[in-house]
Amino acid sequence: MILRLTSLLLILITSACVDKIDFNIPGNVSLNLVVNGLISNEPGPYKIQLSSGFDLDNKLRRQAINAKLVALYDNLGTHEVLTQGNTGDYFTNADGIRGTVGNAYTLHIELFDGRVYESIPDTLYGSGTVDSVYSIFQTTYIADTARYGFDIMFDASSHPGHDYFIQWKFTGTFKVDTQPEGDKDGESCSFPDCDKCSICNLVPKCSGSRNIGSPSINIPPGPIFVQMFPCTCCTCWYNIFNDKPMLTSSQLLGAGRFKGVVAGYVPVDVAIFQHKVYAEVSQKSLSRQAYDFYRAIRDQQNATNSLFQPVSGKIPSNFVQLSGNSTPVEGIFYATAISSKSIILTRDDVPKKTFNFPIKDPPIIKVCTKLFPNSTTTKPSFWVD
Repeated sequence: MILRLTSLLLILITSACVDKIDFNIPGNVSLNLVVNGLISNEPGPYKIQLSSGFDLDNKLRRQAINAKLVALYDNLGTHEVLTQGNTGDYFTNADGIRGTVGNAYTLHIELFDGRVYESIPDTLYGSGTVDSVYSIFQTTYIADTARYGFDIMFDASSHPGHDYFIQWKFTGTFKVDTQPEGDKDGESCSFPDCDKCSICNLVPKCSGSRNIGSPSINIPPGPIFVQMFPCTCCTCWYNIFNDKPMLTSSQLLGAGRFKGVVAGYVPVDVAIFQHKVYAEVSQKSLSRQAYDFYRAIRDQQNATNSLFQPVSGKIPSNFVQLSGNSTPVEGIFYATAISSKSIILTRDDVPKKTFNFPIKDPPIIKVCTKLFPNSTTTKPSFWVD
């Protein structure tokens, strides 16, 4: 974790040292298109994301874009026009088109500037099964400091009857309750949003607390806080992912059975284990073109850890442009079958005499969305308190 944070800081620092160069971009230049989406054998709705930018390598300046039409077709004549949500987000209906093993699917996109793109038909193959998911407690030492956590392991089987390409995904979900009223990164003075509210709220407004006292703490009677609205940043759910695509194929392993594969890691921490950790492993079938896409991503990520291998090469896309100004396109739309299993980890799973949880947890004085990455205040559908 420390190494990852250090690497990120070095990247940010070195990037800040580069002189900024401004280019005059003609007004009639079309931006590239970036597509991300899938259809699966699980119930919809399915989400398609569209974004754009000046440069395929300019990942940070991409912006979500709207389309004139986004439609999904299968090889049997079924089709559905997707509905727009937020900018750049398009969804099928919950009871609309659904992926079926053996069918092929195509995504059709029309932009307002006349450009039209279509994905190469992608066949949905059977996924095989995740047979079991389990955890192994690990103790490691970094500079004589013990580090505790769980390796999330799984056994799986491939789908019989054809060459297979598989991607595995680990997702660990946990919940944390915080007390954002004490967060010193509050909004301070801002426009009051209720009667009698001071312009200086002094605590984050998402906490629901409002200062109805004097505008300044130096003028008696000082701040008076009243809970006037529901707190929208007291409880969050967070996700932990495997950081690189996990892939295999029948060309690598012919038996089609996998045992004792490490899918991810869950560190033992007071906040992470405040309630429980929901650890899920998903096995997704891939076509050859989808496998090549994720393999290229993995290879580039692996290359960044090598002193002898520069990051180079283009990530393949399975889209073709049918009309309009010719512009680059990247990303993927693919069809997949998914098999998943999950386990629950709690503090009781941590062996005694290793990590010592406090008798009473200290309060977490933080807006919950700032506590960990990949946060949401929306309760996941699978979460049971």
